[in-house]
Amino acid sequence: MLKTQSPSWMRFLERKLSWLSIPNLALILITLQALGSLFVLMDPIWINRLALVPSNVLEGEYWRLVTFLALPLSMSPIWIIFALWSLYFIVTSIEREWGAFKTTFYVLISYLLMIVFSFIFQYPITHISSFISTLFLAAAALFPDMEILFFFVIPAKMKWLAWLTLLLILFNFITGEWVERFYLLAIYSNYFVFFGPAHFYHFKQMRRKWEFQSKLKR
Repeated sequence: MLKTQSPSWMRFLERKLSWLSIPNLALILITLQALGSLFVLMDPIWINRLALVPSNVLEGEYWRLVTFLALPLSMSPIWIIFALWSLYFIVTSIEREWGAFKTTFYVLISYLLMIVFSFIFQYPITHISSFISTLFLAAAALFPDMEILFFFVIPAKMKWLAWLTLLLILFNFITGEWVERFYLLAIYSNYFVFFGPAHFYHFKQMRRKWEFQSKLKR
């Protein structure tokens, strides 16, 4: 497990903004996903109705500020079930480790960054796979050796799937247009805020270990 002790500013925010905590956040997210998937399966035009389109919001369609979280992760009923189960498992695992406030704050940062980026660059958000992957990467950092049944069949450790996710992110960053690259930097910045210091500390510890071992071999 990657040690992520809450910094002083996080503890301060929790004392002052404890009302922001949303217990069982996973239930809200999978409910939105389930409803969005149902509407889209009945009529694919619902993707356009749920998407976050800045120009439409400015014209009064304020519901898009929330409904874009209901954009389905898949158009296949079987995959939808798998996505809902995975999302519930990931978010509840994070909440058990972090508590309601820190989990809510992590999700809130990503959510607000998507909205801000969308309006600044007039970038419509028609899928939320990157948003979900920020949640998965957090769970993988907290529980790297936890095994899950990939596709309900194949056992795989969280850290292996996290590396595959990072490779996909890197591929999208390299091959995407400049606005898509900025979007990736924005959407994953919550992960860097929460886990960057711990990764940096871990890297320094590993470096010291390598330097010590190299001195012993001389």
